[in-house]
Parts: sequence; C-alpha cells; structure tokens
Amino acid sequence: MGVLTMETISFDSSTTVNTAVTANSTTNVNSTARRFFAAKRSASHHLDFHGTDLHMLQQAGWMGRMHRGLYRGTQYRHSTGDLASIQVSWPVKFHEIHGDNVILLNDNTLAKRGDSFCKAICFSSRPIAINEKVYIRFAETSSSWSGVLRFGFTNIDPGSVRGSILPRYACPDMTNKQGCWAKALGERYAAFNNILHFYVTRNGDVMYGINGEDVGLFFTGVSTLSPLWTLLDIYGNTIGIEFVNPERLNNSGPLGSLGALNNVLPPPIPQRESLPSGPRTQFPSSSLVNLHSETTVLAPAAPSIPIRYYSNVNFRPMSWHELSGKNIRVVDANRTIAVRADEEYCNAYVFSSRPLKCGEKIVIQVLGIERSFIGGLAVGFTACDPREVTREDLPDDSDMLLDRKEYWVVNKDVCRTPEIGDELCFHLTLNGEVRYSKNNTKVATLMHVDKTLPLWLFFDVYGNIQKIRSIGVTTHVPPIPPRPRSTPFMTQTSMPQLTVTLPPRDPNTAQVALGGPAPASSSSIIHSSDH
Repeated sequence: MGVLTMETISFDSSTTVNTAVTANSTTNVNSTARRFFAAKRSASHHLDFHGTDLHMLQQAGWMGRMHRGLYRGTQYRHSTGDLASIQVSWPVKFHEIHGDNVILLNDNTLAKRGDSFCKAICFSSRPIAINEKVYIRFAETSSSWSGVLRFGFTNIDPGSVRGSILPRYACPDMTNKQGCWAKALGERYAAFNNILHFYVTRNGDVMYGINGEDVGLFFTGVSTLSPLWTLLDIYGNTIGIEFVNPERLNNSGPLGSLGALNNVLPPPIPQRESLPSGPRTQFPSSSLVNLHSETTVLAPAAPSIPIRYYSNVNFRPMSWHELSGKNIRVVDANRTIAVRADEEYCNAYVFSSRPLKCGEKIVIQVLGIERSFIGGLAVGFTACDPREVTREDLPDDSDMLLDRKEYWVVNKDVCRTPEIGDELCFHLTLNGEVRYSKNNTKVATLMHVDKTLPLWLFFDVYGNIQKIRSIGVTTHVPPIPPRPRSTPFMTQTSMPQLTVTLPPRDPNTAQVALGGPAPASSSSIIHSSDH
C-alpha cells in the first residue's frame, strides 16, 4: 500500500489542515494526490481548488473526501484513510475581488456601494462551511432607490475572476450562471442596523433570520459538493453592509444584545382592517360583475371623471397589456380601465402595453377605493416582456417578482391615502430616475432603474385602491428658464447730457471775422454734465 505522508497545508493563510491519507496501491492515484498537494501550495500558502489537478483528483476520488471533511465540519473516515476536519475559526471578510462600485473599509469587513445602483457584487474572502452562520449588519441604508440586498452562495472561486468583468447584477446576471444561487431579501428586513444571518445546510437549503430570530427557508437547491463563497449584491436601498463576528453579538459585545437592535420581526405586509362590510362579490369566470359593497367607493360609470390636474397636457394613449393578475380585469374596449375583484387585496397586476421610454410620463387616475383594506399601490418596472409570463407566474406578494431571473424592480405602498379622482404621475427621466407626484404637486423619487433596458411599467392595484384608469403618456419637456429682462445700454437718465455754450453775438466780433481770424475766446467751452 502506498502511503501519502503527513502534509500540512495552509488554507487562506489562516487555517491549517493536517492530512494523513493512505492510498491504495494504484500508483496513478497516489501520484495524482501528491502532485495536487505539492503543486497547489503557492508562495502565499493558498490552496486553490480549481484547475486541471482538481479534475484529476475528482477522477481519482480524492476530492470528494476532502470536501466532505473540509466543509461539513466533521472528520471523514474511509477504509483507505482519514481526513481531519478544518476548524473554521478565522473571521469572514470581503474578498478583494468585487464590482467596480464597491469600496472596502475597516480591514475589509465593511463594503459600501458608490454613487450608483449597479456593479456592486462582492464575495466572502473564504469559503463558508456547512451550517456556518454568516452575520451581516446593514451599516448604511437609503430611501432613494428600490430593492435591497441580494445574497446567496457561489462555488465560483472569486480569485479566479476579475472584478472588471463581473456583471452589473447578481440577480439575474450571476444567478443565470451555473454555480450561483441568490435572491433578494424582503425590503422590510433591511432596516438600518438590522443584522441578517444565513447559512446553508447539507441538503443545499439556505436558511436565514433577522436580529437573532430565524425567519425560515430562503431558497433551496444549492450544490454542497464544492466550496461555497457568499455571493452578495449591495443593491438598491442597501448602501453599506458589514460582516459581524458572532462573538460581538453577545450581551457584553460592542453591539450589545440583539434585542437592543430591534429584535422584533416586522409583520407580514398584507393587512386588512377589521371593518364591517356588506356581502362581497367574486369575479365570475366569464365576465365582470358590479363590485359594490358598503366600504367600496367607485366612480360612476358615466360620465367619466374629468382630468383636473393635467387638463392642459396632450396625452398619447397607453393601454393595459393582455397579461394581468388573477384578481383584476380590464373592463373597457380601449383597455384603459382596470378593476380589482371584491374581497381581494392583491395579485391585481396590470402592465403597460409597451415599454416606457426615458423621458416619458404616464398618468393614471383613481376611480375606485376600498376603505376596508390598508396599504397602497405597488409600482414597478421589468425588462421581461409580459408575453413571456403567464397569469400563474404572478405572485400575491410583488416582492417575489424579484426572485425571477429577469430584471424586476418594485416600490410598494404608493399613494396610501387615495381619493376618487386622484391623478398619479410616474415620470421615467433620461437618467433612469422614477419620479412620482400626486395631483401635479410635490415630486418624490421612487427608485432608479437601468435605463439601458427596455422597461415595461406595471402596477399591483393593491390595498385601498381598487379601480384605476390610464389617462395616457406624454413626453416630458423641461421648462424653459425665463430670459433675463433686457436692459438698454444707455437710458435717458443714465446717458450723459451734452451741452454747448456759445458767447453772445458781438457786432465787433463779426467785423473782426471779416477782416481776419479772431483770437480764440476763453468763453467758447464744450462740456458734458458727466465730465
């Protein structure tokens, strides 16, 4: 039997693995293992798992044994030998490879996104063990964007890629690649100073929690046969995140107890007030029925509510796409009026019939409200052609759209206190900013979107808004600044007055003039009042 003698291998310059492996008599297996362990110890003692030698070890059966012992935190025993486990004891930091807009601070434990909305992908500096909890604090947040942190795992070694070639987004750019798993965290969990923890199980389930309380399953399907690094995208309203050492989370640590941070999970978003109401009506399968109830206020069918706040604007028609949520119907021939079913508060999606162009505004009008529900309209953009989506694909919670592989952004609870006739304007600016105003008054920024993509606008007619109408779209024309009033170069009051003073006429002077030149008179003066 060939014996591979005791080897000491440093992993990521911090942790030592002592291996005593007894190989069988097959010469090529033993030599392959020797070459792997010898060749992969570079000057910095970093063990690289990628390359041709990895393939040879997999063929020889050595790599699987190494991973099982290395990343599951247990000692693996086999009839041909033993592999001592790694003790994962060194802190998790951010890898030096990251997106162009990421800045690393505090000894690479804090990562911040610059003045942008993309190219903020980053990784952990080392692989994460099975069942090892990773703690991340939301160090800086914003309210000017849409969406929050995306996180998960990847078995692509960050050291094997260049930061400059990382894509713009983790979802869907990275998750569409083999070996990457990630999705968006719910926005209600990403509050400033909250602490997110997550880990991956042996079965590939990613579990997560907030401020010390487990929330549950985040997603599944992660392959645990290879080393896994954390995959993070500092997205949207998440501006800065920090890896936190678990030892700091006890009561005596610098952060204090988790309870002091906000150890109460937010309630689920969909809520309904307990108000009495009359009988409710459901959509029939073939047609739309009248949707009146004690708490439902609908505009009269005719005449339509006049446009008040944008009456001087020339609109182009914008109809709703044929795709819609299961709880809403478009009820007019022009496909501009949409009504959500009674007794339902969500899954009432309508999409624009075409992508909205940068510089365009769309104005919708509130035609019906349901006072027994709370919560406001959800608005978003997607690069996914609605023709590629089915009604069954649309979730009750619009946050779940962020888990799809296409580009989706959404902002909830817009116009929480609507009234019949309110006119809501959504303006996609030339730089990708989405601005919102109600009744042509105060303008607020809802989000920033990727203006390089074709973007369909969509609404979830959610909560207390039950019926809307698309008034149309118009191209925003920036106001022309007033020209300064012209000022004459010289006015009558400022222009110098020219005065000529002549001596009195003297007959003697006239005679002298006939005889010859007269001497100059000292009284002949030309002067100016400003001289």
